[in-house]
Amino acid sequence: MDNANLWTRRANASKLSLSMSGTDGKDGARVDLPRSSKRFGPDSSHGRANPFNAISPMSAGVSSPSTNASSAFGLGSGAFASFGAPKTPGGSSDVKNPGEKRDFSEQDEAARMKALVQASVPGPGEHPLKSTWIVWYRPPTPKYSDYEKSTVPLASIFSVESFWAVYSHLKRPSQLPTVSDYHIFKKGIRPVWEDEANKRGGKWIVRLKKGVADRYWEDLLLAMVGDQFAEAGDEVCGAVLSVRGGEDVLSVWTRIDGGRNIKIRETIKRLLAFPVDTNIVWKSHDDSIAQRSAIDQARQEKAAANSSNPGSHLGNERRRGHDDAEKGKGAPAS
Repeated sequence: MDNANLWTRRANASKLSLSMSGTDGKDGARVDLPRSSKRFGPDSSHGRANPFNAISPMSAGVSSPSTNASSAFGLGSGAFASFGAPKTPGGSSDVKNPGEKRDFSEQDEAARMKALVQASVPGPGEHPLKSTWIVWYRPPTPKYSDYEKSTVPLASIFSVESFWAVYSHLKRPSQLPTVSDYHIFKKGIRPVWEDEANKRGGKWIVRLKKGVADRYWEDLLLAMVGDQFAEAGDEVCGAVLSVRGGEDVLSVWTRIDGGRNIKIRETIKRLLAFPVDTNIVWKSHDDSIAQRSAIDQARQEKAAANSSNPGSHLGNERRRGHDDAEKGKGAPAS
């Protein structure tokens, strides 16, 4: 699966909700409570009624992103699946031939992507979030490719309504290819260690068994976008879900190494309802950068040694293959 198929219609969007109490909607109609409703409580941590309380997710009839929008995200004309959802007749996204391909220049695609990602003003009647968030995706890439360049911004989330418009079309982590990543970061923060907001901080890491990432990722998104980290929320920069072969890795990135980090860890435990023996490990971005630098240096030294002795790499390749085979004999991690 490539990133052209990243977006898909969720089969039953009605099960998704950020509603958190049994409050009535603006029209007096009763709002149904979702699975997540009792977890976070009725109020936002920043001192006002939580806008998620009375807002349910978009219905299954929400118009799907158009072919134009798929190009705008910079992922190619097939970035969105063909959903078959109704569109406004005569609209700009109305395509007579569903199989028709539209060609756009790279400049057009970049401009449209930038406009969509930078959109951050809620429309009339929408419920604004405390922070604007950007959703990013990194597809499987060659091992030593540039991380930041291969991480693509998908959409901006600035209101309850925009959250559901995006989330109801995103594939679940379990549907993503191995060695791909979802990121969600506050607007203005790049999902890399070196960003000004990240470089003095680190991340809390949880390694997940296969099969549970969908639930934990959804719960974490609800907590972050719904501002459930209380006063520690200002220290939270974003989160990453990494899909790997034998496990999935969930991490929450923070601004500083220290401060309210312990409170952030305890909030993660509480909101995601992890088992009591769950191991949540801290790693500073300084340590990550040092580790990467050591790996890069070792690779360069090895390349230099191979270039000076062209035949030596054959023995190294044979030896590495043997080592990998031996590693594969161990018991799988639980």
